[in-house]
Amino acid sequence: MAYLVRAEPLSQGFRSAHDVRRADPVSDLPLISATLARAFQDDPVMSWLLPDARQRAARLPGFWMHALGGLHGRHGSFFTTAAFTGAAVWDPPGHWKVEILQMIRFAPAFVRIFRIHCLRGLALLNAVERYHPREPHYYLFAIGTDPAHQGRGIGASLLAPVLAKCDGERMPAYLESSNERNVPFYQRNGFRVMREISVPDGPKITLMRRPAGGG
Repeated sequence: MAYLVRAEPLSQGFRSAHDVRRADPVSDLPLISATLARAFQDDPVMSWLLPDARQRAARLPGFWMHALGGLHGRHGSFFTTAAFTGAAVWDPPGHWKVEILQMIRFAPAFVRIFRIHCLRGLALLNAVERYHPREPHYYLFAIGTDPAHQGRGIGASLLAPVLAKCDGERMPAYLESSNERNVPFYQRNGFRVMREISVPDGPKITLMRRPAGGG
């Protein structure tokens, strides 16, 4: 179930080389989901949960539709570019944890998408949640750039508006990187590695925190 959140402009004075804008979590959801599906096609975690590449390509758009619309649509802030070449989804302080009723609603879709590997996903979610900071913070749930447009600074532009908000509010930010190749990118944007975790036979997840004020 998608929740309607009013799409707002970026803060006055913010400039982006890639026309980053605040997206509507309802009307923009299909295109954002398609963009993230392409961005995560070769992601280690998604490849672990959906080993067959063709199935992964077919099912990831639906996963993002449910995960974003049903689990993060109520409180999350969605950002994209004018041409939907990338997307980022943030949860504000106090709203990173998914509510029980939301999980119950999402469960049938989760099982339908990941089939026999859904237990892998649950094990990984439990492991990640165990170390999630309890302090108030902005949580980067997802960020991705269409592979055809990577390497052009879109990811940094997508991070910029909320990182600026973090700095203004003296608030930390937090994320879990599912691809260790992206860790240097996050470090360049002020994040620091807290720890690395994994589950049996699963990929490594890097937990990262950006201090209040950017360090």
